[in-house]
Amino acid sequence: MRRTALVGAILLAACNPAAQPPSSGAPAAQSPAAAQSPAAAQSPAADLAPRARTPFVPSDLPRIDVHTHIEVGALPRAVKLLAAHRIVHLVNLSGGVPGGGGLEQTLGEAAAVGHASVFTNPDFREIKKGAGYGARIAAKLELAKKLGARGVKIAKGLGLGYTDGHGKLIPVDDKGLDPLFEAAGKLGLPIAIHTGDPKAFWLPPTRENERFDELVVHPQWSFYGAPVSWEDLYAQFERRVARHPKTTFIGVHFGNDPEDPARVAQMLDKHPNLVVDTAARVPEIGRVDANHDAGKLRAFFERYQDRILFGTDVGVGTEPEDLMLGSTGATPPGPEDVERFFESTWRWFETSERHIPSPTPIQGRWDIDGIGLDRAVLEKVYYKNAQRVLGIHVADP
Repeated sequence: MRRTALVGAILLAACNPAAQPPSSGAPAAQSPAAAQSPAAAQSPAADLAPRARTPFVPSDLPRIDVHTHIEVGALPRAVKLLAAHRIVHLVNLSGGVPGGGGLEQTLGEAAAVGHASVFTNPDFREIKKGAGYGARIAAKLELAKKLGARGVKIAKGLGLGYTDGHGKLIPVDDKGLDPLFEAAGKLGLPIAIHTGDPKAFWLPPTRENERFDELVVHPQWSFYGAPVSWEDLYAQFERRVARHPKTTFIGVHFGNDPEDPARVAQMLDKHPNLVVDTAARVPEIGRVDANHDAGKLRAFFERYQDRILFGTDVGVGTEPEDLMLGSTGATPPGPEDVERFFESTWRWFETSERHIPSPTPIQGRWDIDGIGLDRAVLEKVYYKNAQRVLGIHVADP
């Protein structure tokens, strides 16, 4: 099943310095326990009983999705899928590396199909070549900019997987990479950076883990016992943002800390060069607990309405089963999963409903409470902030 290759490639790009965009990845391995688990044998929403919902029509506002992963050859399919759900422009963060690393092909397809922008990916293979790797990577950013890249995407492999020629882990705030981040600022290329992962991935992957359904299907996502803690990674991330005040950072997945919006607020207050996206984290920030009260989240969005970008983390490949809706189960998502993903997302942003079905139940089996944003705030989050930060133009409704 090629869907496995698509998802495996996205993960490979996160932790393998030599990885290319999704088109060149290999399937991710599954443990026998995962394959036999009852949780792994069902679709993400299989245990959620259907429920009646009040009629709902999403707003007529255009959406720019700043966080997608599109396989080469799949852009027409991706544009059609997202357009059916009011997303008029997408940003492919899996653009690749210039000079034979896939970027030219990805940009060419975007130019031909339209409705898409592309981020380049740093060539972290340069690290293993020794001193001066930061300058060599930065030089490739200049070429990427000339070719048409809109920004830079750095995967979670920085801090978690990339090593030097001696096998030493490279931290997020490694000073040898300073030229890369400085060059991005000078070139006007925002850096979308993924640091860490859900905090539950650092806990034992047992049935008591709230992300057990994900971890049993994807055991390689567990960082339990990893040599670097979640807190260490986040501290590295903050030091990196602070060190480059003239570089715009997009803290993906709700600032890399959706479990603690208060800390994300502190980061935004301290670092005016930081913005965040919402990709694959509506289930987390929409949950009902002490950190995610709907009223507090609405106030957060109102206060930082100029600093939040809409994203989904949708991944699309060339075959029907090659589809990721923020996360993946053991089986490909079907039409009902797609409809729930988008309808629940729009309901969360646009209504004050309680107990909305999670867009991605495999990320945690709880409902979410809507935050009912005013239209003026929605305009900024859905598309106007992306227009400003990324220089993308879409027509007003």
